[in-house]
Amino acid sequence: MTIGKLGEVTLEEFSVLDSSNLPVSGIPLTEFNAYLFDPSNNEIDSTNVIFIELGHGHYRAVFIPNQVGNWLLAVYHSVYFPWGKTNTIQVFSNDFDSINIMLQKILGLVQENFLMDNTIYDDNGNMISARIRTYSNSNSVGTDNDILETYNISTTYTDNQLTSYQVTT
Repeated sequence: MTIGKLGEVTLEEFSVLDSSNLPVSGIPLTEFNAYLFDPSNNEIDSTNVIFIELGHGHYRAVFIPNQVGNWLLAVYHSVYFPWGKTNTIQVFSNDFDSINIMLQKILGLVQENFLMDNTIYDDNGNMISARIRTYSNSNSVGTDNDILETYNISTTYTDNQLTSYQVTT
């Protein structure tokens, strides 16, 4: 299975071997046929798939998915693999790097690698504002390095009772 990201170039590589299992280079790219199916099992216009020769009998099919889910790509060549080569491509809305950053931010909000400073209090000793910073590593907490996100806290009180607590970016 191949992994892709919504709206970004997705790649599927394949090799072409002759009957002696030797790589075949120089095949005209127009000799490859592609069938592409989206997660709803709808066939997508094959002109959306572009072929590239990488060299030494290796090729790449390229397309840009417009839906999250499992796509199917089938590539055919009338001489070398008339039965086709198929693969499922799992398309996500985020890549794993961006998911990792989101998870680090969440961990910061549950106070891992977290610093609250710039606190301001009213005359009754109630905190009315502050700043929270989350960091990608514990050695940077309290510095201006490796900051994942900065949040601002604001609060309101009625009769010395907290009535609202807001955290914004």
